[in-house]
Amino acid sequence: MNGRLALRAGVRAGRTVLLESKGTFPVQVFRPRAAPGGSISLAVLLSGGLLDGDDVAIDVVVEPGARLALRTLAATQVHAGRSRAVFHAAVGERAWLSYLPHVVVPHAGADYHGQTCIEMHGSSRVLLAEALAAGRLRYGEQFAFTRVRLDLDAFCDGGYVARERGLVQPELAEHAFGAATHTAGVYVLGPGPEPTLDAACTDALVGCTQLARGGWYVRAVANRAAALDALLLRLYSTWNA
Repeated sequence: MNGRLALRAGVRAGRTVLLESKGTFPVQVFRPRAAPGGSISLAVLLSGGLLDGDDVAIDVVVEPGARLALRTLAATQVHAGRSRAVFHAAVGERAWLSYLPHVVVPHAGADYHGQTCIEMHGSSRVLLAEALAAGRLRYGEQFAFTRVRLDLDAFCDGGYVARERGLVQPELAEHAFGAATHTAGVYVLGPGPEPTLDAACTDALVGCTQLARGGWYVRAVANRAAALDALLLRLYSTWNA
């Protein structure tokens, strides 16, 4: 199934509003809510998760000066077979975008490809995360998936600021997870200070490095999805302050 979601946020009468929301099943979006810092918050739901053959895409435009916060409503269940999810965002001058989805959970036999592309202005800010579980742990499916590919390209004023090509296979999973069962990578792009991690590291092992072309990359591993969720919310609260 080819599900699509197109979102556009802009500033009208001095506040951020949702100007466009067009979606097709299985991608759904809920009514926007006001969020701290003058932004609006939206929750995205992928009904039933990703099935064999599914190809879904989310396309986001954040117009100049607008602030948009996106989250998924729950973890994304990736069922056996091949599936793909694409996230593309264009972030205008002085605009802010955060996208902090819940963890991706690949089931036994899943072959998943996640692709992310960000196009931003030099004055815009982006907070972007990707969280991954080792599988359906309660069903004994730890590292029972076939393959997970995670690709990211981020451009600022037309030039690369970040590029990632991740391949996780069961026999090589220790390189991504170590002794943990959940992992997350977070990009903090655009003007702003180094991410604040002090109070976010209680249940997760976290590291932070500065990117060569501006911004920061945060990597975390944990043994509970809730620990990564707490980290992401902590990062968001300080980033959006």
